[in-house]
Amino acid sequence: MSAPYLLRRRSFLVAVCASLAACGGIPLSALPRLSRLSGQLLEADPAELMVAVQLDARLSPPPGSAPILTIRLAPKVEGAFAPVDLRVPLMLGTSAAVAGLEPPGAGRRWWIYGLSEANQAELRKIQDMVRHAQAQPGYQRGGTLAIALEQREMAVAPPALDHTPWTTWMQVSRREGFFEIWNGTPLEVRELARARR
Repeated sequence: MSAPYLLRRRSFLVAVCASLAACGGIPLSALPRLSRLSGQLLEADPAELMVAVQLDARLSPPPGSAPILTIRLAPKVEGAFAPVDLRVPLMLGTSAAVAGLEPPGAGRRWWIYGLSEANQAELRKIQDMVRHAQAQPGYQRGGTLAIALEQREMAVAPPALDHTPWTTWMQVSRREGFFEIWNGTPLEVRELARARR
């Protein structure tokens, strides 16, 4: 669930975290997409960045809870651009009619989240800052980009549902659609959150 996959892309070292802490539940099929995430995130339309969580239909995340997207960006050379440490709660959307998501099946449902307009604007500022830095004469490329998705606030379940399947999907571009980044159970989300403290 965290980022032991360190992947190089455009001279950025990327740590991709599919939930909270020690890496478990990341499907092997996600690795090619995760390896492209740093370049995609810096070029993406923030309005298309979305997260989808599939849960047992008897579960409802507590009111006000949502996945939290964390972005940490630091330049290789100090002063090349301002470091970024952004922690953004995603906003519950209204539609699951999106590319890459199959119907949830009996007894299951999708919860779809995206960035608010204010947070879309914040991500655009970060993208512009990095592009501006890259365009400067003598710019020394590179740095570290760490992306994490926290889900612990959502993982409230009665004991009888603690072991039901939980899958998390991500969309960076509408054209490519969603891909699965983590699977486990509500209990595992909470255990990993406790282990990180």
